Amino acid sequence: MRASLLELERHDWEALRCGCRESGAHLPETFSRLLEARTIEETVGYRLDGHLEEQSMLFEVAPHAVPVILAALNEDLPAFVRSHFLTVLWRLVTGESHRSEAEAGSPDLEEDCCAGAREGIWLLYHEAASGDVETALDILEFVDPDEARFEAFRSALQDRLKRKRS
Repeated sequence: MRASLLELERHDWEALRCGCRESGAHLPETFSRLLEARTIEETVGYRLDGHLEEQSMLFEVAPHAVPVILAALNEDLPAFVRSHFLTVLWRLVTGESHRSEAEAGSPDLEEDCCAGAREGIWLLYHEAASGDVETALDILEFVDPDEARFEAFRSALQDRLKRKRS
């Protein structure tokens, strides 16, 4: 039993607007394919780009995807899937609502994405300490309300990277 798949099932994706101009009904399959992939070839045709966001413009499905991504990052994933999820999460927390979403009454999807990402703040710090340092720190810069903590972690991680390179 995987937490990411359980979280995926909690949402009514069909009732949510997707960036591809359809409902989000196809997203559970996309997420499942990514979560189960062990080779890059298995992900062909299954990306989140253009669905949760398009050029950092967010759609209604975006905040619902954040906890799925966080749950997935807590699992054993191939590096290419982990990297895709981190990049997508970065786009979600740094984006803004697509004009169509603002007109539909959801002008602050980025705030919802940031709030969702805050729920996994220590997972993101773990990722920064042991995985993709730069992307995780870029996400944390937007979601961690404790600037002193963020700067302390960033400084410590940069010092560690400098020592490794020396």
